[in-house]
Amino acid sequence: MKPEYLRKIESLQREVDDFHPVLRALLPRLPTVTHVEYKQGPSEKGADFVIIKRDEALDEEIYIGVICKVGKIIQSNSEVERQIEECQLYPRFISSGSKNIHLNEIWVITNSSISNNAQEKIYLKFKSTNIKFIEGEKICSLISKYYPEFWDFESINYEQYLTDTLQTISDTPESSFFGSVGINNLIDRYVSKEDHKKRRHRPLKLYSVVRAERFIFLEGTVGSGKSTLLKQLIRKIKEEYSYEKDYILPVFCQYKDVLEKKLNVENIIQSVLSKYKIQHDGNILLIVDSVDEVKESLEERQNNFRDIVEKVSRNDKIRLLVASRIMDSLQDYEVIDQMFARYSIIPLSTGQIIDFVDKICNDIKITNKLKNGIEKTPLFKFIPRTPVSAILLARILSDEIKELPSTMTELYSKYSEIVLGRWDTSKGLLSQTEYDVISNILVEIAIFMMDNSLNCISISEVQDMFLNYLAKRNLNVDEDKLFKRLIYRSEVTTVNVRSNTFSFLHRSFMEYFYAEGLRKRGLIDINDNIYDIYWANSYFFYFGLLRDNEYLIDKINELKPSNDKTRFLRLFYNGSFYLASYLTPYKKITRGVLLSYIDAGKLYVDILKGNTDIPLKEFSPVALLCIFTKCLSNNYAYDFFKSALEDLSVQIEQYEEIGEHIDYARFFIASTLNELGDKSAFDSLVEKNKLGVLINLGITHVTDDSGLLSTTVDKYLKKFNKKVRSNHDMSNYISKLYEESTGSLRTNLQIQ
Repeated sequence: MKPEYLRKIESLQREVDDFHPVLRALLPRLPTVTHVEYKQGPSEKGADFVIIKRDEALDEEIYIGVICKVGKIIQSNSEVERQIEECQLYPRFISSGSKNIHLNEIWVITNSSISNNAQEKIYLKFKSTNIKFIEGEKICSLISKYYPEFWDFESINYEQYLTDTLQTISDTPESSFFGSVGINNLIDRYVSKEDHKKRRHRPLKLYSVVRAERFIFLEGTVGSGKSTLLKQLIRKIKEEYSYEKDYILPVFCQYKDVLEKKLNVENIIQSVLSKYKIQHDGNILLIVDSVDEVKESLEERQNNFRDIVEKVSRNDKIRLLVASRIMDSLQDYEVIDQMFARYSIIPLSTGQIIDFVDKICNDIKITNKLKNGIEKTPLFKFIPRTPVSAILLARILSDEIKELPSTMTELYSKYSEIVLGRWDTSKGLLSQTEYDVISNILVEIAIFMMDNSLNCISISEVQDMFLNYLAKRNLNVDEDKLFKRLIYRSEVTTVNVRSNTFSFLHRSFMEYFYAEGLRKRGLIDINDNIYDIYWANSYFFYFGLLRDNEYLIDKINELKPSNDKTRFLRLFYNGSFYLASYLTPYKKITRGVLLSYIDAGKLYVDILKGNTDIPLKEFSPVALLCIFTKCLSNNYAYDFFKSALEDLSVQIEQYEEIGEHIDYARFFIASTLNELGDKSAFDSLVEKNKLGVLINLGITHVTDDSGLLSTTVDKYLKKFNKKVRSNHDMSNYISKLYEESTGSLRTNLQIQ
């Protein structure tokens, strides 16, 4: 045996990340081994692997438990003894749960050596157990015989790189609630392909998408689990890796890093290969994350996207995955959809959230309470169906807070109070003081980071803010202890020990504490900025913190947007602002809802007539109508707005304004009520008025999607469809409404 072989094996320092992958490749190659199951983790029951080996003489299976360690095993190694005991005690399921077996044999494997004393002690303690010891030299011999290509390949470097990359994506402390909860094992995440046709697509695993597509744009809402999904993807790539030459090398970087490197894709990739001494000539997956965290103009972002795609296109072996929050402009998507296959993270179902809470809380009473009240509480109508929402809810319920938060802001607020120690009754008043200090400093940090567009800051900067805060106040606290608690135990922040930097565990936490800062400042100026993608979530939290926002809601309702882009963004955001302000007098909210629907009608008509400067004219009139309808339903199809919408469907009949836009506003209101379960929502619309072709088509699509159709509307639509079939000119006109852009139709035809 070559000495360098043993040195290479002994250099493996991390059991799970370095040594296990080698064994996962080696063990299935051993003679008479028919199956190997990797059991590391909560289900291991003492064995990291279970081997099924064929006894050819007796024609039966032998079940072997494998215990893996790195480094020397000496006499005092009690962990090995504990694992052997667990191997003896517990039956286990293998072969996907189809077999319930007891282990016949145990292998203790190390990449180094096992002392004679240790072997003797274990033999004496477990006399009745068939135990074999396999040391580093034997591992080298087996690798040379059954897995020789290992010596020629820099596998360890690859493993190290992937491990570091996973840490980079989310450097979550093991002690954190988020780190220990194991969301990857509890919730499977899927994506679906997006396009303007709004067809329903089957759920897909991101790994299969990466295999099928070359240019991918992955989008998700706040807290949808984008980082988690990227980690799952890299773990899957790592699992599939077999030390062969055709594997995919994922290269992860932040969008801001790409900009700093002048969009030089080749340099970014080469720096990774050089740093880890990886020899790789195969496919590369370049993952560019956090596009939304860079403040840049629409034109700058579009040009940067084009440049990145163009540079990637030069090398056939490079694939590109760009990850971002949902963009705030349809102009973004016009460019994105030209270059990328766009995929969205599918929201969790209510059942998945309940199941997740059940697994964390492990309390049937809590879960039944949740199931019974799920349709009654505003929480489940309001919170996004995201992992972060599920985690926060589970944590709150598991800490026996009995009142379900009624808004997302309350969810964040109560969670923060729990993890920052406000309710640590063992400390009494000290707990409140420490909580206030940590909370206030987090506010200052959030303000500093948000105002300066930072994702992280140095530990020294955090310390300066901390000491400066305390220096101005007469507080009797243990500075050193409190600072460590702020840095390492807040559970809303994290520290990257390699770069010595501090950041919020999730961007939404930074936005929440920034909102706390806005509340401390007092009244804010209501202008177009509240609709900017960078700030909008902070303002949402701000409205939620105040809850009773009569003055602010009046300002939002009176706001005159400075441009057409803001007019459109109001369709996305105003509903969430009203929901967050649920203690505001309801007539103010009702007034805001009415204005939102009238504004939507005006904007839609303006686009049809060419009176706007936004490029929505490239959509067909029908597609544009569907976009508006969906935006409004997504923002207002909540029980909270139902009575307002019902009142408005009557009030708008006597509204002081007249015009085509009012007809569309009435249609939009009825569409949202239909989404809320009212199958007769369109009855008054079809009974009292001669409707335009576009509205008739809109009613058809809405009722087809919802499956809710009254007898009145059904008769009306059948009559309309019969008329279309009998009128060749109308049929051709409708085809153009679907197929041609609004701009071209406006030039060639009169849109009715």
